[in-house]
Amino acid sequence: MSPEIRYSPFDIARALAGVDSRVRTPTPEQALIIAAPLEPSVVIAGAGSGKTETMSARVLYLVANGLVEPSEVLGLTFTRKAAGELSLRIRGRLRQLRAAGLLPKNISINAPVMTYHSYAGRLLSEHSIRYGIDSSDEPLGDAAIWQMAADLVSNWPDDDFSSESALTTVIKDVIGLTSLMLEHQCSSEQIINETEKVLGLIGQMGEKSNDVVRRVQKVLTQRISILPMVEEFISRRRRDGLLTFDDQMSLAADISMGFPDVVELERGRYKVVLLDEYQDTSQAQVRMLSTLFGAGHPVMAVGDPCQAIYTWRGASAGTIGAFAANFPKVDGQTGPLLFSLSTTFRNDRVILELANQISGEIRETSPVQVQPLVARDDAGVGELACGIFETIETEAIAISEYFSNLWFSPERMTLPENKRSSFAVLVRKRSQIPEIEIALRTANIPVEVLGVGGLIHVAEVADVITLMRVVTDPEAGASLMRHLTGPRMNLGAADIAALGRFSRKRTEETNFTSKGLIAKIAAGNPLREEADDQFLGSLIDSLDEVSMAERSEFSPTGFARLVHFAADLRRLRSRAGGPLTDLISQIEEYLCLDVEVMLRDGTQNGRRHLDRFIDEASKFSRSGGTITEFLTWLDVASSEEGGLKSAAPEVRRDVVQILTIHTAKGAEWDIVAIPGLAAGTFPG
Repeated sequence: MSPEIRYSPFDIARALAGVDSRVRTPTPEQALIIAAPLEPSVVIAGAGSGKTETMSARVLYLVANGLVEPSEVLGLTFTRKAAGELSLRIRGRLRQLRAAGLLPKNISINAPVMTYHSYAGRLLSEHSIRYGIDSSDEPLGDAAIWQMAADLVSNWPDDDFSSESALTTVIKDVIGLTSLMLEHQCSSEQIINETEKVLGLIGQMGEKSNDVVRRVQKVLTQRISILPMVEEFISRRRRDGLLTFDDQMSLAADISMGFPDVVELERGRYKVVLLDEYQDTSQAQVRMLSTLFGAGHPVMAVGDPCQAIYTWRGASAGTIGAFAANFPKVDGQTGPLLFSLSTTFRNDRVILELANQISGEIRETSPVQVQPLVARDDAGVGELACGIFETIETEAIAISEYFSNLWFSPERMTLPENKRSSFAVLVRKRSQIPEIEIALRTANIPVEVLGVGGLIHVAEVADVITLMRVVTDPEAGASLMRHLTGPRMNLGAADIAALGRFSRKRTEETNFTSKGLIAKIAAGNPLREEADDQFLGSLIDSLDEVSMAERSEFSPTGFARLVHFAADLRRLRSRAGGPLTDLISQIEEYLCLDVEVMLRDGTQNGRRHLDRFIDEASKFSRSGGTITEFLTWLDVASSEEGGLKSAAPEVRRDVVQILTIHTAKGAEWDIVAIPGLAAGTFPG
């Protein structure tokens, strides 16, 4: 041991244990990492292996031995929650170190811990003037990005542009291609050159081509066609100072690569760097960090290839394998490059055995050696229950029955709330959520659905959204049927059939009276088809005139309900031109949802889904979005399985939380159900 090292990891742990009895003695694996030389190194940390405690102990070791001060250690991670937890852990341990007499009182205990994006934003705010960019504002959220792209595509001035895709698909393609170009620092010219090479080869195939090849050809051609939109999208954001996370990261990478004085400044400011969740870093992040802190700087990256799930946003499990190339050691640095944390403190034994079995294939193909996880010495046996079900509904009921036995068990109910077990249902598809929520509520178990996409499927929120569609879109027949057959209207099949007959009769009469007008359109005119469509009518339009229908076709009660409903829709439609949140509040009041959810879930939890939905609408409307744009964006939020950002979940013990697998990353629950273990659903 070097003479300047006064305290070993075990010495520090013993000193801290005298202040806090919960402090564990580090495992041999942890001790090696804590006392690793000040050189580049990478730690393969399995799930629940104590990486946060190990990283904070690493800081304590360096500070206690006088190698650095806390302010000279930079910690980076992905979410604000993870950054907050690591920061609190380090500050708490440093206070205990001071109480144990191993840290002078005049040394600050504040170590900078932030997210990767926050660090890029800070770097950009200090140096963006070099590019003539104002980056003082918060980055744009998903809704604002969608609105800006929708405005660009909808009002694209090139009359020659054409696409076989729907408008929403083009908008998504523009957003996606923009993100990838910024991520990988590709220019339009590079994309065109590489794409034309492939198109040239496809063109040579002639009759050997097939449907798959033709689809590839179509995609590549469309990609070239939207490149001008992508360039304008990037240019407009930077010109207006409205940057996204992708913009910030790309510009921060450019700054670090283009200005050596920035590199010198950051390396002098932070003598040690800790990179958390390194397997999920993107190409732009690696480019920025390796430029700033490469060439032998003491960087310790912590990650696990088995937990790399963010390939859709530019991450790659191979990032860890390329660590040595991006952060090479220099002459004289001979310490170990690779460390492992393989003892998990989170899982019971049967859960761990299953996890190791499932992850075996990933470990075999990993670019670095990954050890199977080992249970802690005092780990419990655990419980693993499996079932085969014919329908989603029966599976949901089985989950509720399994949870009920544990949720209402005497052992759990006698504990204080903060000591009770936590429950979660992790789904692969958001369409699974409604049945599971209904089953749990039927069993009198409180439920919370997390994520914007999941929120859309909650019953009371779905009622608001579908009525918004009815009010704003005359073709939203499916949404209308939800309300006609719902508990408020409760129409029978005979009255719905009568409304359908009235709609068809009205359409035929309208088409007949308009026949002369249509006949005036020149034969062969491409507008003829559109003119015909104008007279097809819709069920919603027919409902608006239902008072003119033959009453004898309907039941007296059904006819009265339809007439009143049509009047209510006209009143709500008159509010559609106002603020988005006002319309939502009007619909909520009309449907009496406030009272309904409070009776169902109580005053404390009843409104939580409605309030979160109004918050999302408020964010969207602040950017100037219309009701139609908001509904379109909700469609995207519902269809994307992980493409939309959401905050890290806060684990609660007073409700069963339902969320997607992607959203759940990094969170811990005591009891978890995973439905849909079927081909085509999960694993996917």
